[in-house]
Amino acid sequence: MRINSSQLVIKKQVIHGVNPKLIYPPSGKSFEFPRFISPEMQQTRILNKIAKCNEYQKLSNSTPLKATKDDFIRLTDDEYTYQRAVWINPKDRKGYFLLQDGNDTKGNINLRILNQDGKYLKNATVKPKEVILTDLAGGLKQNTEVLDMNFTHTDIIEILASRFNPFANYKVIHIYRDNDILQLSKLVNKNTSCVSASYGVYHQKSDLVKTGAEIKQHLLQELKNHSPNEIKLFENLKQLSAKTRVLASSGNDGKEEIAGLLLDTGFEGVGGLDYKGCVDSSSGSRNSIFTQHYEPYRFNIIKTQNGINISGLRGTDFKIETNEAIPVGKYLGYVAGTSYSTPVRAAKIALNDMMEGVL
Repeated sequence: MRINSSQLVIKKQVIHGVNPKLIYPPSGKSFEFPRFISPEMQQTRILNKIAKCNEYQKLSNSTPLKATKDDFIRLTDDEYTYQRAVWINPKDRKGYFLLQDGNDTKGNINLRILNQDGKYLKNATVKPKEVILTDLAGGLKQNTEVLDMNFTHTDIIEILASRFNPFANYKVIHIYRDNDILQLSKLVNKNTSCVSASYGVYHQKSDLVKTGAEIKQHLLQELKNHSPNEIKLFENLKQLSAKTRVLASSGNDGKEEIAGLLLDTGFEGVGGLDYKGCVDSSSGSRNSIFTQHYEPYRFNIIKTQNGINISGLRGTDFKIETNEAIPVGKYLGYVAGTSYSTPVRAAKIALNDMMEGVL
């Protein structure tokens, strides 16, 4: 039998992973692929450009001139803050408004989708993805006081994630000891989009090493010599990153600091951007081997008509009865850190997953 070459279909291999590498079995040698070769990392580069230009915030606060009267109210009124979202498709960077129109009998979300001018496009039903938000137990004791009310570190993590994607299902898990991180794999299911880790173990890099690969090898060797239990933890954490994507904070002590959770675990680092869209001077783990994602580092707290806004998106993030003498738009302080950048990126990734194939 003769086979026509045109009938042969060779399936293209898709390379996945944060730092993909190929191991040649006969020799056992490994070869690293160029960074950002995987679909996930290609999408990450686009999400970084979107974050650098604050495109989510700009779209959310824009005026949807082509919206109907009813849609306009739902896009701007505080009563619908957590029933609407903006989404920027990373495939073409086109923006959309998403309005929740209830749920179906299976718990899926019915969406009314508008373009960036507010013009109706279509209805769609999407399945909520799950995001596991993790914080240290100490996050329950770290307070930020705003208008005589205390917000814990965990509170702010939840608020930011929920604003950038109000349609996902969130599980909040507190980490009391290192081994608690290993238990997260038991919570992962087929509907889990990613894990967000707003904490880390941080190490100072040596002045003697320069490249990301050299930094990684140097720190891993130091840990093998002095902290073998930490190396064992990193090895075990690969089981978690093999089951789902894990995003972890890159650190808040600048370029000399490297997050241990990003050394050799398959975790993806999330750093912070300043108001110019550049890497913030406090953002750590500054090498694409460690940190691939970037979202805002600092979030201003602003007085709204019905409470406060932290996300920068349109609306009231948290309702508080306040003194009317405090004017709307008043700056009340800020929160900052890559522990807040991380849940924002996790929420966006989950929204991308939910909208896959819809537009």
